[in-house]
Amino acid sequence: MSCRGGRGVVEVATMARDFEGAVRSLSQPKALAIGCYGESVAAYRYRMLAEKATTEEHRAIFVDMAEEEQTHHQVLQKIFKEKFPDSDFVLTPEDKELIIAGSRTLDLTTEKSFARALELIHDSEQQTGRFYAAFHDSVSLVDLKSLLKGMAEECFEHAQRLEDLSPMPWS
Repeated sequence: MSCRGGRGVVEVATMARDFEGAVRSLSQPKALAIGCYGESVAAYRYRMLAEKATTEEHRAIFVDMAEEEQTHHQVLQKIFKEKFPDSDFVLTPEDKELIIAGSRTLDLTTEKSFARALELIHDSEQQTGRFYAAFHDSVSLVDLKSLLKGMAEECFEHAQRLEDLSPMPWS
C-alpha cells in the first residue's frame, strides 16, 4: 500500500511537513480529543472486520487489535479527563481527517469492498502513527510523551500486520 495519485517526492515531503505542522499546532487537549476519536474509530472498525472474517485466525487478529485500540481509547480518555477536565471539543471533519482515512463506517459486503476497507484501515494506522509521532514532539507531559511514542510504534506494527494477512480474510 503505497502513495497513490502520481505525487512527486517533493509534493509528498511538503504534505508531510504540512501534516506535522498542523498536528504540532494543536493544543494538547484538542490533540488528545482527536486521539480518543481515532482510537474509538479503530476499535469499531476492527470489531466490524472480526464479525466478517471467515477464519478463526483472522477473527482472533481483528478482535485482538480491537481490544488494543479500545484500551488506547480508555487510556487517552483518562488522561484527557485528568489533565484537562474543563476542556470540551466538537471535532470538525478536518480534525478527524488528521487521524483516520475514509469514513468511520466501512462497506464489507463484497470482496472488493473488504479489500478497500483493509486499505483504509491500513492507511489510518499509518496516519495515526504519524499523528502520534508529531503530537509526541509537541507534548510537555512526560508520561504522555512516552505513551504517544509507544502508540505510534504500535500503529506502524498494526499496518504491517494488515499487510501480512494471508490469505485475505474475505467474508
